[in-house]
Amino acid sequence: MGFFSKLFNNQKKESKIYSTALTPQKSALSNSILLNVHPDIRNYIWIGDGKMKNYTPQQNNGQKVTINGVTFTFSFGLQEEPSLIFTNLPIATNTASVERPPYFPIYKELSPAQRGMYWKLLANPYDSSIDIGYVFILYYGLERYLLTDKYEEVINILLKLRDVHTNASFQSYSANAIILTCLVRQRADLVIKFMNSLDKEHEYSFSDNLFLLCKYCLNLSLTVPEIIRLAKSFEFTKTTYIKNYPDTFSEILTENVKAKYNGNEIPCEKLLTKAEFNKLPKQKIPIFANISIRDRDIEVPQILTSFKFKKDIYFLLEKTHEEVKSKLAELRKKGTAPEKKATPKKLAKEVLSFDTSQETLLLSDYKKAKIGSTDQHFALIALQNFYYKYRAIDDKYLELCIKYCLEDISNLAKMQNSYLKEEEKRINDMFFLSKTEKQIELNKITAFDGTIPAFKRLAIIYEKAKDFDSAINICGQAINYYTSIGMLSQANEFQDRQEKLLIKKSKLSK
Repeated sequence: MGFFSKLFNNQKKESKIYSTALTPQKSALSNSILLNVHPDIRNYIWIGDGKMKNYTPQQNNGQKVTINGVTFTFSFGLQEEPSLIFTNLPIATNTASVERPPYFPIYKELSPAQRGMYWKLLANPYDSSIDIGYVFILYYGLERYLLTDKYEEVINILLKLRDVHTNASFQSYSANAIILTCLVRQRADLVIKFMNSLDKEHEYSFSDNLFLLCKYCLNLSLTVPEIIRLAKSFEFTKTTYIKNYPDTFSEILTENVKAKYNGNEIPCEKLLTKAEFNKLPKQKIPIFANISIRDRDIEVPQILTSFKFKKDIYFLLEKTHEEVKSKLAELRKKGTAPEKKATPKKLAKEVLSFDTSQETLLLSDYKKAKIGSTDQHFALIALQNFYYKYRAIDDKYLELCIKYCLEDISNLAKMQNSYLKEEEKRINDMFFLSKTEKQIELNKITAFDGTIPAFKRLAIIYEKAKDFDSAINICGQAINYYTSIGMLSQANEFQDRQEKLLIKKSKLSK
C-alpha cells in the first residue's frame, strides 16, 4: 500500500494552488544583479523592490492554498518574508571578520558586510564554510517556494544543500519540510528520492518518527544499521555494546534478524497492521521554519507511540545484547576478545540560543488543545522536550519542563477517556461499515497504549537532583498506570528503576 493512500485516502487529483500571495510575480530575473547568483537558485529568490520585484506582502490574513482537496490557510500580514532582498540596501564587498547573523536572520536587518557575505553564499550556496545563518536566510525563501508549483525543483535544490551543510537544525527543518510537502502533494516518488539521498550520517538529523513513517508507508524494510541507529527510539537504552563493540553487535543482530524474518531486513508491515496504523494518534507538526508562513501545520501519525510497532525490535535488540555479552565473556576467557572501539573526541557543543518563535508556536498548540485530549497530550510532550533542551541556559526551563510533565501525568485518565471517545466516533463515522461491522470494530478498541515520556523524564530529573522520594513516587505512578492498561513491560521497567532508587536512597541515608 502506498505512502499517501494510508494518510490521505489515495487522492490522486492533480495538485492546485490558489493564492496570489504564494505565486511569485513575473520579473526580469535575468537582470545583471542576479548574474552572480548560482544558476541553481537564480529563479528561487524573493525580491521586494525595483524592476525585479516578485513579491508583494498581503496585508489581509487568511490566504488559502488548496492542494488535493486539503485547504491550508496562511497569514501573511504579520511577518514579512525574511529572505526578501531589497536592491537599494548597501552591500559591503569586504567580508573579512564579519559577525555571524542573529539567531533568526532577516536579510534587510543585516549589516552591509553581512549582506555581502550573504551574496557570497548566493554565488555558491554549496560553500559549507559560510556560516549556517546565511544558509537559513536562503532556506526560508526556498520554503516559500515549496508552496508554489516549483516545489519539485526546490526539493532537488534542498537535497543538494543537505548534502553539504551539516548543521543539525538545518537538516531537521529541511527534512521535515521535504517530507511534509511531499505528504500534502501526494508525491511518494519524491519521498523515495529523499530517502535514497540519505547517504551521509549528518543527513539523518531529523525526526525518527518521520523516518519510520516513510519506511512504513512506502513498504520499505528496516536495515540492521538503521535499527542500531534508532535503538533508543525503540526504547532500548542498553547501548554499551553498540558503542564499544559495534561490529560484534551488528553481526549478531543480523543473525537474529535472519532467524526471525528470513532475511537481512525487517519488513515494516510485519511490525504494524493497517488497522493498527489507522488507530495511531496524530500530532500537529509545523511544516516550515520560516516564521512568516509557519502558522500552518499538518497532522502526522505518531508511529513511535505504538509499543506494538517497537516491541519486536526491542526484544531483538535485548536478545542481541545478551548474546553479545555472553560471547564477549567467552572470548575474554580465551584471550581473543575484540578491542573496545576507541571513543571519538567529543565535538564542542553548539551554543544554544533560546528559540522564542518555537516556544510561541508550541504554547499556541497547547492552548488550542482541549484539556485531557490526545492533542493536548502530544502538545505537552512537545513542550517537555523543548524546555528540557534549554535546561542548561536557565533553571526556569527545567522547572517548566517539570511543570508540563506533571500536568501531562495528572491528565492521563482524562486523556484515556478522550481517546476512547475519539475512537468510537471514528468508527461510528465509517458510513461504509454495516451496524454489525461497526460493533465488531468497536469491540476491538483498547486503551491508548503509547508510552508516557513524562514518567521517565521526571524520574531522571529527580534522581539527578538526588530527590529520591520524588523519583520513587513517580516510578510508583508509572507502575500503576502501565499495569492498569496492560503495558507490563513498561511497568516492569519502572519496577526495576524504583528498586535501584530505593537502594540509592538507603545508601545516602547511612
